Amino acid sequence: MLLQKLFLFLLFLFVLAPKGQAQQQQYTLSGTVRSAWGERLEEAYMVINPGNKIVATGEKGRFSITLEEGTYQIICQYVGMEPFSYEVVLNEDLDVNLELVQRNFQLKQVEITTQPTMDVNSTHLGSTYVDQKLLARMPALLGEADVIRSVSSLPGVVNAGEGTSGFYVRGGSADQNLILLDDAPVFNANHLFGFFSIYNPDVLESYELHRSGISAKYGSRISSILDVKMQDGNFEKMRYQVGLSPITAKLSADGPITPKLSMLVALRGAYPDYVLKLFPSDNIRNSSGYFYDGNLKFKYQLNEKNNFSFSGYYSADGFKFPYDTTYHWTNTLGTLKWNHLFNNDFAGTLTLVKSLYQNTVEGIATGEEFKLKSGIDYAQVKADLGYYGLDQHELEFGTSAALYDIQPGDLIPYGTSSLNRRTQDRDKGYEYTAYLNDSFVLNEKLSLSIGLRYSFFRKVGPAEVYLYAEGVPRSETSVYDTLRYSSGEAVQHYQGLEPRFSVKYSLNAKSSLKLGLSRTRQYIQLISNTAAITPVDVWKLSNKYMEPQVADQVTVGYFYMHPERRYEFTWEVYYRKLYNQLDYKDGAVILLNPTLEADLLYGEGEAYGSEWLLKKSKGRLTGWLSLSYSRSFRTIAGNTPEETINNGAPYPSNYDKPVNISIFTNYHLTPKWTFSSNFNYSTGRPITGSDSWFNYHGNIFANYYGRNQERLPDYHRLDISFNYTFRKSERVEKNLSISVYNLYFRKNAYSTLFQHYFGAPPMAYRLAVIGVAIPSVSYNIKF
Repeated sequence: MLLQKLFLFLLFLFVLAPKGQAQQQQYTLSGTVRSAWGERLEEAYMVINPGNKIVATGEKGRFSITLEEGTYQIICQYVGMEPFSYEVVLNEDLDVNLELVQRNFQLKQVEITTQPTMDVNSTHLGSTYVDQKLLARMPALLGEADVIRSVSSLPGVVNAGEGTSGFYVRGGSADQNLILLDDAPVFNANHLFGFFSIYNPDVLESYELHRSGISAKYGSRISSILDVKMQDGNFEKMRYQVGLSPITAKLSADGPITPKLSMLVALRGAYPDYVLKLFPSDNIRNSSGYFYDGNLKFKYQLNEKNNFSFSGYYSADGFKFPYDTTYHWTNTLGTLKWNHLFNNDFAGTLTLVKSLYQNTVEGIATGEEFKLKSGIDYAQVKADLGYYGLDQHELEFGTSAALYDIQPGDLIPYGTSSLNRRTQDRDKGYEYTAYLNDSFVLNEKLSLSIGLRYSFFRKVGPAEVYLYAEGVPRSETSVYDTLRYSSGEAVQHYQGLEPRFSVKYSLNAKSSLKLGLSRTRQYIQLISNTAAITPVDVWKLSNKYMEPQVADQVTVGYFYMHPERRYEFTWEVYYRKLYNQLDYKDGAVILLNPTLEADLLYGEGEAYGSEWLLKKSKGRLTGWLSLSYSRSFRTIAGNTPEETINNGAPYPSNYDKPVNISIFTNYHLTPKWTFSSNFNYSTGRPITGSDSWFNYHGNIFANYYGRNQERLPDYHRLDISFNYTFRKSERVEKNLSISVYNLYFRKNAYSTLFQHYFGAPPMAYRLAVIGVAIPSVSYNIKF
């Protein structure tokens, strides 16, 4: 409520504030940046001289800046395109069209420039941009560069554990991150239980992680948005790429089918069994697994005002632990888009989205054979519009409707099994949203972005809602009645406003101060007792007992860009308040639990921290230093001792890792050889430790003295890689990468186990998933 009142107060001041007279001899220079085949380019950068002013294009390839009357030189840059220089005489408001052509890549000198990760002159904060070429230079695990592993090296982000692809952002859980692939949400981004993610680095364009200052366009999660974009097929000629690494083989092709239609197709498969035998853990060494995935993308340029695109993805995973259990899961994603340009000031996109995640756990032990099936089926339609005809304003608005259809669990026994079949009702709900966001320039120093998002959620049947007796802890034995709802009948609804506000004040042409306020809501939650997302977790929609998660965030930041863009520096401080946060009773049962809400506990959380990022973007040596200090706490104070954690006092959340340091370097030894390194350090994750034991009727039980009062050992790891680019011929481009993951054999603890022996204190044992250095070689050829 406080954040909403503050937002309305700021809006009130803006509306009533007297408008000053426009400065004389100042005009607006605006325009659109396109590729040679007509695609509008987002995040293209213009350097405007004199004055060394930097401005970036928005989502529709548009830019706008106010300048004094005069003659200016514009240098436009975009990843993979030739820089374009353009001179304008500004003596009136001017709208220009800039067209960039594909760059002919040949390494002629050792001076290297990387894409900036932020824009000093925009109102965006808490946002980091990484392109595919920077991702490819980062050291890889088993020869495969990985998006989500690289995300963990950014400020405010910590990894879920060794060998996993889960990550936490600013004190939030893994399910509070919306992970996208071309606008389609991904509900399990893991391959091989997290050793790899679903993203094939060969066909990615870029990714952007939004941690704060999020536009009202985005929602549905309360911690972050990871927006990953695939490349489009090029319209010039067919290109092919083949890649080999110790456990993966890749093949991709892209190019024109007709002058107006391009395509991209990529296939990837993994054969990790022989590598798994090198791990120290017996469970992993005696396991087996596989995965394969494929990407498909079409783009059709109907005319200058209309284009259509389809992006598809499919993956299948299998993993077998020794003796008794196998896991299989698939992801199927599809996005169909229609981009329409009404005129130079008005554009829109209509998008249809489908995301299907299916999981099967199979027990193969004799007498206990079963298949446990679960999954989630998501469908969405949305319309996003942008209007740029108002002076100094970028107006974005839109609406969406989404359907969630969750299968919590269907246990099917077979063979000699003595188990009984158990099937839970499907969990269905609808989410409707509408948003309006206005980014505008008040003067040369001050810019604002004000947005408002409205969301409405309705849970529908079939469903059974249990009623619990008052004054006693919820449990299966305290149920006194059941409400039954038929298919499609409304069960529960929630709604709310999500205000967004950010402001930028330019100290000078190279530095600025920014402030961001936001409220976000989330109607779907992951019920899990593991650090990262796994196939045995349960997705659950908000219902009578599980209210939507809500987060309020305040962020203040300082941003600096060196005049020649050689260095950039950011410093952000944030505070987050979280509502309706989940935790679990001791001994909570998650799978196939008809009274799951009785094993869940609800409370509040808070997180705060300071983040620093220093990046060098030019020269033979490039890279960044990322440092974060943050804390994250939960408070669960129920009506009874059984529904209270830590006597109602705050305790560290599972994601509380105060100190995080990441150092990434990329050094060009020669025009053909580069050396990269990546070092990560973080405080150990909180755990619940045992300090004593007791004997009860001949059975030994551990005594745990407080939730998350101990920690795993600190985490640190160094990875290195050498990359060689062969001499490029007229038609063939080849490169070789030699990397070592975990160079100094650090045995980072993934979890801790306690064993108890009569007459001795409890003994703690740590489980290290990766305790050795893992070398790898990968080879790629393009033609």
